[in-house]
Amino acid sequence: MRLSRKIPARGLSALALAAMLGAWTPVAQAAEVPASGQIVHTYGVFNHGFRALTIAARYAVTPDGYAVRSTIRSGGLLGLLVHMNVTSQATGRFVPDGVQPLTYDSAGYSRGEDRHVVLDYSGGQTHIALQTPPEPSRDPIPATDLAPAMDSLSALMRLQQTVRAHHQCDGSATVFDGARLLRMDAHTVGMQDMASDSHQPYQGPALRCDFSDMQIAGFRKSDGPGSAARKPVNGSVWFQDVPGDGLTIVRIAFDHPKLGHLTVMLLPDAA
Repeated sequence: MRLSRKIPARGLSALALAAMLGAWTPVAQAAEVPASGQIVHTYGVFNHGFRALTIAARYAVTPDGYAVRSTIRSGGLLGLLVHMNVTSQATGRFVPDGVQPLTYDSAGYSRGEDRHVVLDYSGGQTHIALQTPPEPSRDPIPATDLAPAMDSLSALMRLQQTVRAHHQCDGSATVFDGARLLRMDAHTVGMQDMASDSHQPYQGPALRCDFSDMQIAGFRKSDGPGSAARKPVNGSVWFQDVPGDGLTIVRIAFDHPKLGHLTVMLLPDAA
């Protein structure tokens, strides 16, 4: 018997701030990325002092494009109540005004079911190529609203490149996660010392960016005017210069609508 509690994906786009540093898998349409260029990280997601989720993460970048893959798994004491095991991967090209996604595929167990979403970016617009199971309990998203959206990994790869190139993170993006359409915004706060935490292996000054994501379409038919789905998820992310990797996300803090305050931390290689 599997004891499970549904984790709403509302707020998981914040986890994708760490998940964007995901694992690289070659895809024919992506820019060719040498294996030697891969960067691998592990992130822990902590709730009330306990590790609730682990993000296995790796990515690779060339001057022309990126390839990203991440796996989010539940674990620890909360794993008895919350079950999640999702692998997402994205590829794309860098263009003058940001990124051009090429592929996105996300599959695994989430929100009480095995799910699989594939996005198609042919013609420069976003389309749903595969969505299983379907979500008839949600309001349909008009094609014109979906067209400019990108997956969260591509949006956050753009954020990382902006931080590395300009040491700032101001910007916004329309993001589609396979069910919900979100607007993500980020702005630069500046350099500051990170708060001390017993789980935090990285200390000292870091570039802080604050972010929010707001669902704008794809609501469940039961989501009334005061529902959590219609409220923004706010948080902060800190970047430090990790030797050999460059400016990298080392800490994220945000409030999840169901699980409360979550902290995502980059862990040592042996963690």
